[in-house]
Amino acid sequence: MFSLPSTGPLVTLREADTELVVAPACGARLSAFRIGGRDVLRPATEAVLESAFPYGFAAFPLLPYSGPIFGDGFSFGGEFHPLGRNVPAEPGATHGEGWIRDWSILEQSDTRIGLRLDYAPMPGAFPFAWRGDITYAIANRRLEATLSLTNRDYRPMPGGMGLHPYFPKAPGTELAFDATGLWPADAPEAVTLGAGPLEAGLDFRQGQDVDGIVLDRCYEGWDGRAALTAPDGLVTVIRADPVFGKLQVYDAWDYPYICIEPVTNANDGFNRAALDVPGHAVAVLSPGQCLKGTISIHLS
Repeated sequence: MFSLPSTGPLVTLREADTELVVAPACGARLSAFRIGGRDVLRPATEAVLESAFPYGFAAFPLLPYSGPIFGDGFSFGGEFHPLGRNVPAEPGATHGEGWIRDWSILEQSDTRIGLRLDYAPMPGAFPFAWRGDITYAIANRRLEATLSLTNRDYRPMPGGMGLHPYFPKAPGTELAFDATGLWPADAPEAVTLGAGPLEAGLDFRQGQDVDGIVLDRCYEGWDGRAALTAPDGLVTVIRADPVFGKLQVYDAWDYPYICIEPVTNANDGFNRAALDVPGHAVAVLSPGQCLKGTISIHLS
């Protein structure tokens, strides 16, 4: 049984020709991001807003971890913590709890909104208490998302975070970014494996057309910048602080969008951390300790 949030009231931020639409009560998701009337992120349709279908929004935050968790849970601190499905579309827990919870508005102006979630553990969900803080701000035709994850528990807590945006992908769109390696495709049996070298056809250091690529992989050693060039030459630039050392890229051949996701941890990171897989990058936060970073998106 799932109790997912409704979309709730939307909050629109504006500066000159830049517009950002936020759904605080619906996982702190973004409904739209436009510059000069152009959709920089894929906008949520009216049907998506009515149903609150989580994968239909323009973007959503990933807290307190990114990616899927296989094996019905994870081990940490000498204890196994069971996790159930958190959205009906997935076979197991994925992307954490933040994107399916109601966030409170702490501050709001024409160009900025601050959101908070105080999460309390519940059976079958993430077993540690944490606080999430997100600030969305627009300035100079740029979106900045600052994410913060704080351990509110009485014991150490594993954690990670990221952002899951959807970018329009017209035929002829090119993606370029630097990375040092590639994690294996997601599967329960891949949990013991770390990142390997970049593979032929999946190396974007020189840029390549993404129209015909089917891809759902996590890149290691990302340098914090990615550029998506549209057929008309306009470039969307994604930047992230060094804490986001990995980049998840999802691109399906029949979808007119591509997901370029700055993240801190490898997929199934908690289980990889329990097995001491090198490079998992799951943070272990002491009580009161915070993980924080900023991601920006703008047109060049």
